[in-house]
Amino acid sequence: PFSAYRRSSLSLPGLDSLAARGRAALGPKGPGVVWLHGFPTDPEAARLAYLALGCRLGAPLENYGRLYDIQDLGISHLDEPIPVSQTKHTTTFHTDSARRETLPGYVGLLCLQDAVGGDSQLASASVVHEEMHKEAPHLLARLYRDYVRDIVTPGTERTDAALHANRFPVFHASAGRDELTLRYMRYWIEKGAERAELELTEEDVEAMDMLDELFADKALHAQLHLNPGDVIFFDNRDLAHNRTPYEDLPGEHRHLVRMWLADDRAA
Repeated sequence: PFSAYRRSSLSLPGLDSLAARGRAALGPKGPGVVWLHGFPTDPEAARLAYLALGCRLGAPLENYGRLYDIQDLGISHLDEPIPVSQTKHTTTFHTDSARRETLPGYVGLLCLQDAVGGDSQLASASVVHEEMHKEAPHLLARLYRDYVRDIVTPGTERTDAALHANRFPVFHASAGRDELTLRYMRYWIEKGAERAELELTEEDVEAMDMLDELFADKALHAQLHLNPGDVIFFDNRDLAHNRTPYEDLPGEHRHLVRMWLADDRAA
């Protein structure tokens, strides 16, 4: 069973070699992203190969299950407390997990079926941070303050006490890491403030407006389209990601499979 699979479950020297290259690319001296092509076309074989590789890159987090299907549910995150990934809307630039205790080191995406649109965009938080530091350091300073986040990640009750405890900054320095860590999803910050009856200041809004504008700058982000059999893994602490809106192909529904991984090298 996929739930029982461990790194040691199968001896796969070729995959071990590929994982070593991937870990180097995801490490502090790499670009923070790995883009792979040619995974099996059979969905179950693709899932197994994807999981086997993921377990060699980090430790799977199971808040949504080891492998989490990303498909449009036909409802809106504006009406229900569901992840934006389960809609056809753009996600806006963000990092995964709005739960304070859960921080995926890496996010993986396996494409089983693509669509018209639905491109992935990646932007370096470190680069954007440096731009804000040069242009508006007073706004950057606002993003080092704690913000309440609405609770959507499984594992936390949606009580008032849990909501008020679910607060952390957009930018902070992680223990044991030299790099900055970004934790950002503007929509859940705004919903968290609304539910907690806290008002975001004009400077808070201005700071997030500037952050969003920098992420959206085509000179500061990369854009790629995942085709069936493609996989990407990226650093969820330094790379903000976005998905453009999409429409399904006739008779086909866009289907990606997400994996959250802890960076076990930091343990």
